[in-house]
Amino acid sequence: MTAADLQQPCVISSAFVMPATTAANYASSSTVGPANGWLVIQADDSFLSGPTQEVKERFVALAGGPDANFIIISTADTEIDAEFLRQSSARDFGIKYVTVVHTRDRVRADSSEFVDPLRHASAVWIDGGPQSRLADVYLGTAVEREIKALLARGGVVGGGSVGAAIQGSFLVHAATAPGHETGFGLLPNSAIATDAPGRENDLRSAISAHPELLGIGIDQGGGIVVHGDSFFNVTGQVTIHDAKKRNGPHSFLLSDGHSFNLTTRLIDSTGGPDADENYPLMLIVLTPTRYKTQEGYKTLGKGALSSKNSAATQPVQPVNFECDVSLYNSGRSFYVARLDGPNQLKIIARAVNSDELREYTGKY
Repeated sequence: MTAADLQQPCVISSAFVMPATTAANYASSSTVGPANGWLVIQADDSFLSGPTQEVKERFVALAGGPDANFIIISTADTEIDAEFLRQSSARDFGIKYVTVVHTRDRVRADSSEFVDPLRHASAVWIDGGPQSRLADVYLGTAVEREIKALLARGGVVGGGSVGAAIQGSFLVHAATAPGHETGFGLLPNSAIATDAPGRENDLRSAISAHPELLGIGIDQGGGIVVHGDSFFNVTGQVTIHDAKKRNGPHSFLLSDGHSFNLTTRLIDSTGGPDADENYPLMLIVLTPTRYKTQEGYKTLGKGALSSKNSAATQPVQPVNFECDVSLYNSGRSFYVARLDGPNQLKIIARAVNSDELREYTGKY
């Protein structure tokens, strides 16, 4: 990365203005996750390697949209072509303003000039790479402090593979790199493991040795979004390891759409795939097309409508649908629904820039 790269203009979207605050506000937050900001934690190195674009679209929306200011932190072990990475990231993520941050020098990572782009950013994506290098170069430096300040002012931090693991407080694969047990702690008291050989065994061992930690294992193609005292599973399978749990299994699964309360350490399925009898139907999304409107987002596509009761005798009904929210096809998930008049539906879903389950209008 050259001096010219560091001086690249950072343009913040006028639609996303974050209040000034400091990293200390984040550190003193009473919530388990970021009180104001968001964490997007994905199993894979890249946005594009997952089965859907939902993780990518949520990350961009939580940042304030494609006009927001994005940072890519590279952990490559060799010199990189920063301009090529900047252009390819902008193209692949569908965003406009990208600054690439890359160094192998810890002193440089602690310099004011190096972290200046982070002070003006609303989103950071931490790329994959050797876990020990990421900790050696950035842990305890101005880079880590500015990442936490970004979260405190309402920004979003995302990452896949090692970029996901570093967001926890304990690095699960530290046995392969002694002396590198500490993560950034963006999700305090946690150990995050993504799809990799031996991951489950390593995670179990870490939780057994450190029962105060919450273990989160994310399968390939999966991802979660963390905000405040909960997170929800965007797609894929998530395994929770909880040594403190007294009235249940040591390990249990969190399926698509379910949320997890970090304070009570319990699954909350209210309004999700297990919603009550008020939502007896399920809409299975097959070929969605999403686009932005002046009012928000809309999804058109082909799908199937059926009873949520697996024992029901009603046949699955193919439908063409339209709904006032972004809907996705991950290959496993569905959206609970109820009829609301002739060819009208009410669907429970989360907007791409929110973790709140709400009822949205649809028609078929």
